[in-house]
Amino acid sequence: MGAVTKGNRLIRYDNAAEHFDVPQHIEYIEDLAFADCDRLIRLEIPDSVKVIGNYAFSNCYSLREIRLPAAVRKTGSGLFQKCWNIRSVTLPEGMKTLGGDMFEGCHALTVLHLPSSIESVERTAFSTCRSLRKIYTEPERIGILPASARYQAVLTYMEEHVPEDGTDVIDKYVDGRNKSFLDLAINRRSTESVRYMLGRGLITADALSEYLVKSANTGRVEITALLLEYGKDNNTGGLSKDPFK
Repeated sequence: MGAVTKGNRLIRYDNAAEHFDVPQHIEYIEDLAFADCDRLIRLEIPDSVKVIGNYAFSNCYSLREIRLPAAVRKTGSGLFQKCWNIRSVTLPEGMKTLGGDMFEGCHALTVLHLPSSIESVERTAFSTCRSLRKIYTEPERIGILPASARYQAVLTYMEEHVPEDGTDVIDKYVDGRNKSFLDLAINRRSTESVRYMLGRGLITADALSEYLVKSANTGRVEITALLLEYGKDNNTGGLSKDPFK
């Protein structure tokens, strides 16, 4: 059995092939159309597709490569649920909503690019995405993300920008959460984020110095040894303006 279609709709795909090209005339991919196709590695979707239904690619455990077409405006819930091998996804400009459980169980997902058109993200969209490290989005869109994803998006922004190119939107989000962001930045060995926070005045040199001394005393290693280099020949323990040079 291959692809079952009806007019411009793809109803169901059931095949052991590792690669499939959705036919060019298809505009709608129905609910569960590719669900449980656990051998499918690469899926090509043409720009004719406008709507993708609920759980359309769920349990495609081997799926690694997929590009959502530019014309897609609506996707269902649980779209990539338990697609264990997907590592990077770029969502097309024009998409407005990330449904519930959209990436639930995508344990290998590391990088996600969100369009500037996104307007809402369901709370469970990234459930158990334990490897998700980079979320690229406009600073003005960070507030619509679930709490944990917001932190990842802010850290991504700080890692990708120098202090001089920073924005008040990020500053306002970090302000009041300074210690949490410093802890996260140290844990992920993100010297770029720490440098950004120092350069924007979101943390002080004294606060960083105190944090690092406490980290060393409790045996934490992350990047503590690197950052403490500033104090090797400094009896006062003072921190230079940029401790990373």
